[in-house]
Amino acid sequence: MIRIGTRGSKLALRQAALVQEALEKIDSHLATELVILHTRGDKIQDRPLYEIGEKGVFASEFEQALLHGEIDLAIHSAKDLPMQLADGLTICATPKRADVRDVLVVPKGGRTPLSRGKVQAGCKRPGMAADAWQEQDASQKVSPLLRIGSGSRRRQMLAAMAWENVICEEIRGNVDTRLGKLKAGGYDGILLAKAGLDRLGIGLDQEQVFDFYPLSTKLFLPAACQGIIAVEAVQGSEAAKICRKMTDLETELCYLIEREVLRQLSADCSEAVAAWCRTAPCVTDRLLLDVMYAGNRVSLTCPASVEEGRQLAWQAAQMVKGA
Repeated sequence: MIRIGTRGSKLALRQAALVQEALEKIDSHLATELVILHTRGDKIQDRPLYEIGEKGVFASEFEQALLHGEIDLAIHSAKDLPMQLADGLTICATPKRADVRDVLVVPKGGRTPLSRGKVQAGCKRPGMAADAWQEQDASQKVSPLLRIGSGSRRRQMLAAMAWENVICEEIRGNVDTRLGKLKAGGYDGILLAKAGLDRLGIGLDQEQVFDFYPLSTKLFLPAACQGIIAVEAVQGSEAAKICRKMTDLETELCYLIEREVLRQLSADCSEAVAAWCRTAPCVTDRLLLDVMYAGNRVSLTCPASVEEGRQLAWQAAQMVKGA
């Protein structure tokens, strides 16, 4: 029996179920059980995450449960992991990465932000990127400010850089809670990760209520490890060995390099930082790495290897810090 620790939100349960399904493909006779844990981050809902220690607030209870033998695996959204894992623990699997993009969600037919001098005219289906832009009519007056819900410093900064008529306000809660707040009129729009929406199937049955605008990575560079599920276990455990078989090697490589960027920047939850590593189009033996820190952004490339990627992460970190 492999006991899988997870938070209790719909998204967390869905991510844990994906790991369960992967384990069943490895060994159809393998028994698994979900163990729901309630973290400090789940319990404190009246403060922004960066005020209560965002990068460890969803992980520390899971790590203690692993070390005390209460669970065999812990399932995390990789972007929420602290920089240092507890001694004796390891990330034993990174299944294939999902869509890295952010998504702007607004009420059906609602107003969308104005880009710096342009109006967004993206398709309203969540599977299609809103990368097309139309010039704003010169006679059109600037719209009133839109209240966009996001607790992410990265998203707040990028929204201010990309759009001229928005103000970002803090928002907490799981995906359903945030959509409920949007529907109730608490915000004019909210920013969410497309990976989470896709895993929950939201968009397929919500298009009569909301409009979904996937945002170009050229404007909204994703958080480091966004879209990656990280499976944590005790080093050398049988569960860790089994889970290793579900690792997607490209995802693992990008996970390691993006985490190295954070390490080189000594980045914590109070800073606006982004990193996105991927293989170059049509050139699978090379990596592309985009890094943003404090508004500075660089794009670099290197051969596809952990050693070269770590060096690239160091180089990118030096460039954005020195810009």
